[in-house]
Amino acid sequence: MTQPTSLPESLNEYVGEFPEAERPDALHQLFYGFYSRIAILDRTTHELARWARSDIERIAGLEPAVAEALRDNALHVGRDLFASRMRTMSAMKLVSDRLATLCSADDHPPFTLQHAVAFDEGSGELRRYELAATGEHADLPYDPFAYDPNAERVN
Repeated sequence: MTQPTSLPESLNEYVGEFPEAERPDALHQLFYGFYSRIAILDRTTHELARWARSDIERIAGLEPAVAEALRDNALHVGRDLFASRMRTMSAMKLVSDRLATLCSADDHPPFTLQHAVAFDEGSGELRRYELAATGEHADLPYDPFAYDPNAERVN
């Protein structure tokens, strides 16, 4: 068998490793695995921004040109983190679409994953959230059957 060359091919190979009845649960876990990646990226971005805003100023004897270079480098790293976040959101969309083709949100089998990890910007920490407890985190639970990273948030 050849190696998958794209995310859809890799996803097909991954799903194909599970018995048909277990595929929705495997995709649900994969969906929130990607969401955990976003939590890590968000925490890293938060820490990078804090560092660039305040920690650079506390470096003893740092010349202004070097401080500016450090901030510029932090900005470039931040852009890379953002690009990785966007790719991860695209992967979540692909998994969501695939999950929706296997079963509907109304009659899916019980999922084994009960919690997700998300970044809590208020505390600056990663936290564990119950997927069944809506409202604990503004972004959770995402709808793994109809995730759309381009949809506008409705409050």
